[in-house]
Amino acid sequence: MKIQLTAADHEQNGFVTLAQWLVADEALARRIVSQIDGTISDEQEPDIRTAPFTFILDLVDANSDLVDTGLRQLPLQVAMRLAAEQVQDWLNSRPDPDAVFHRKVPTLPVERLIASALPPEPTI
Repeated sequence: MKIQLTAADHEQNGFVTLAQWLVADEALARRIVSQIDGTISDEQEPDIRTAPFTFILDLVDANSDLVDTGLRQLPLQVAMRLAAEQVQDWLNSRPDPDAVFHRKVPTLPVERLIASALPPEPTI
């Protein structure tokens, strides 16, 4: 299972996958996405009707088929926390989504994603 950070470019009417993380199983992937979504309040969530772009987390299976998406649009600050270099590169170039559809998506260390998404386990 993969979690992918996707930029939704509302001005160019398309999507660009910026980064991905390989996750051991779907349950953990869903938990990570849910935890990240849970950090975003209604006031922080970008409005897809007015924002030029937003970010979202997608769950993708081994065949690269979309399984599900996060419930929240991610603010820029959250996207930068998850994949700063990839988000900055996309912001600098804002490529036509159709022109970069088949490019290789960087795979980032899942440990960093988990650390930023999940609260620490309680100690006894």
